[in-house]
Amino acid sequence: MRGRIEIVPAPTTTPVQAEEVFRPVMFRGVAALVYALLSIFWIGADQNALAYTTAAFFVVTGALMWQYVAVDSAPAKSRSPYVFGAGLMLLAGIALIFVGSVAWICYIAAFAFLVTGIAELYVFAKLRADFPPFRNQLVTGAVGVILAIALSLSGGMDAHGLFGLIGGGTIIFAVFELIAGFGHRHEIKAAVTKNSDTPEPESN
Repeated sequence: MRGRIEIVPAPTTTPVQAEEVFRPVMFRGVAALVYALLSIFWIGADQNALAYTTAAFFVVTGALMWQYVAVDSAPAKSRSPYVFGAGLMLLAGIALIFVGSVAWICYIAAFAFLVTGIAELYVFAKLRADFPPFRNQLVTGAVGVILAIALSLSGGMDAHGLFGLIGGGTIIFAVFELIAGFGHRHEIKAAVTKNSDTPEPESN
């Protein structure tokens, strides 16, 4: 029929994909939650505390991003942009160990969040149809870019203030990644339940 609009359902995450990405997604959420809690309760955090905790968070996050896109079900064409972002996050974490001022911590953190945010928005925009878990990267990418902009406009903040600003962003990361992780866990359990409820064919 001419002029008819056909609605094609969006691809859903398969049980295999959910099982492969569950751990890196969940652990990324846990890492973000730990950082956020430290930023809230570490009242006397100084420059060294900010540098080392942020460095650890970046290294862990970069490694988990790497594992996330290295799963067998992820399309090969997604690995270059996502691994690029993950690699720069890792390098930024290492660089933070050697910086000598709060300003440089801010610059490096802004750069890391911007690059990884753009990488995540790219895989969401271009590759979510090939790999449905990439739908989650809309939020993580947007938060990363917004946090990078906020950091670039935060000139003059002391270590405690900067810790709180980054921690505020990681709270959003933590909540969303943990929800996504539990969602993948539910998909795995639902698939197992469905398979166990499927009757076996009768043998003659």
